[in-house]
Amino acid sequence: MHLLYDAVVEPAGWSAFFDSLGTAIDAGTVHMLAIDKTYDSLSYSDGFNLPAEGELAYIQRYGSIDPRMALMRTRRPAEWIHCHEVFDEAFVARDPFYQEFLIPVGRRFVSGCKLVETDTVCVIFSVLRNVGDQPLGASEIAFLDRLLPHLTRAVRMRIQHYTFSTKALVGHALVNKLRQPVLLLTTESHVVLANEAATRLLASTALVRIVEGRLDLPVGYQARFRDECARLEGLARGEIEVPDEVTGYRSMAIASPRGAGQTDETLYAFFTLLVPPKVGGAFGLRPLVLLLFYHPESAPPVDSDLLGAAFNLTPAESRVSRSIAQGLSPKEIAAQHGIQYETVRKHLQSIYRKTATNRQSELMKLMLHLPINAFE
Repeated sequence: MHLLYDAVVEPAGWSAFFDSLGTAIDAGTVHMLAIDKTYDSLSYSDGFNLPAEGELAYIQRYGSIDPRMALMRTRRPAEWIHCHEVFDEAFVARDPFYQEFLIPVGRRFVSGCKLVETDTVCVIFSVLRNVGDQPLGASEIAFLDRLLPHLTRAVRMRIQHYTFSTKALVGHALVNKLRQPVLLLTTESHVVLANEAATRLLASTALVRIVEGRLDLPVGYQARFRDECARLEGLARGEIEVPDEVTGYRSMAIASPRGAGQTDETLYAFFTLLVPPKVGGAFGLRPLVLLLFYHPESAPPVDSDLLGAAFNLTPAESRVSRSIAQGLSPKEIAAQHGIQYETVRKHLQSIYRKTATNRQSELMKLMLHLPINAFE
């Protein structure tokens, strides 16, 4: 009991609690998981003696066909389901969840129940026994019944930690202000957040869509993206120090199919995994994917007004810097504004001095990195 309430105060304590509980009732595995109801996606997974490969396979593939889970979700909180009382041996022998997943990873019997269900999340607790063992007995169930009110209370006290929270991983308001089109996704491509720039991009291109709440990419790109996200989540699983490979950016150039009457279009996608703080190697809340797009036809312009305000440029110097941002040469700027070439050169020298730059490339780099280029 002390270990449980220690975990409420310090999340690193969950590992000690699960380990102690698993040993006390001679469990093959203790598993607590959560389903984020907003995205109908498994959002949290932690426990005792969870085989890493098996857990990932459950999260990414087999959880959706788990007959035990479907049954537990229909019951009231604290109402136990013992699978051997519900699914007979004939059912187990033909059910793909048992035959393709559960038994091959060495597990057989489960006793579980719903701990908490709110409008946004459903948290389920289960204890599994191994192949060749017996189901939990009356004494173990009685012990768990005494523990259950406290476990339920502990979960309720930290209920916000069982859902995909954009505020916890990256501020919703900040993401929405980004000029760059940004999506936050689960690793199964459920869209958690699309900022305003991404919403505008989706309306202007056919290369990427959101269909029934999921990111939809052209054939070939979709599978590549999903497979890479699953691979990165696998690398992050159980690591106290997240590998650099996980947090680095991946890129895809998504091109429109070539054909008669088709307009060539390319959309650049950059994505990385946002891994929540690790808790002693436990899996906990699952990562989200941060996906950024660059679309040449709708890229935000470099804003020279901020440059003028920040570095006290004159109106004429601001006009020259705006033309530099458009990629014009000094001679082209002179022709555009109907002024002498030498006048443009003098404006440029003044701009360089005020901005502590020495050439057009440095000035352009400064403008590209101005805050207004990132935020609305």
